[in-house]
Amino acid sequence: MRARFTPPRTEDTVMLQGTDTLKEGREYIVLEIFTPYGRSALFRIEFMEGEKPALFDSRVFTVTSTTLPPTWRYTNYETGSFTLCPEPWSRPGFWESYYDHEPSALEVYESEKQKIIAASQSTETD
Repeated sequence: MRARFTPPRTEDTVMLQGTDTLKEGREYIVLEIFTPYGRSALFRIEFMEGEKPALFDSRVFTVTSTTLPPTWRYTNYETGSFTLCPEPWSRPGFWESYYDHEPSALEVYESEKQKIIAASQSTETD
């Protein structure tokens, strides 16, 4: 799945959070869709080489490829939130371990990310 950053004309600070790091018109590979209970969906993307991925409001993007990666799984949380992402990423504590730079989490992240990128590239010709 891919999406292009298209800055909205809004003063909604929640929607715009972090968007100053994105490049207008650039297409990004969506690594995860996370939907917190009662809020708008968020896309996890790598916005800059060498930076950790972050969550951005999906409303600031235009989806350019709707093909979902074959490794994504639906996970529903007790809070009512849900995610579409590789199963290992939805395990409790994964993201905390990843952002704490634990080697096993970094390895799992990179492996799953490469599968998503490969799936995204194979759909470019569709």
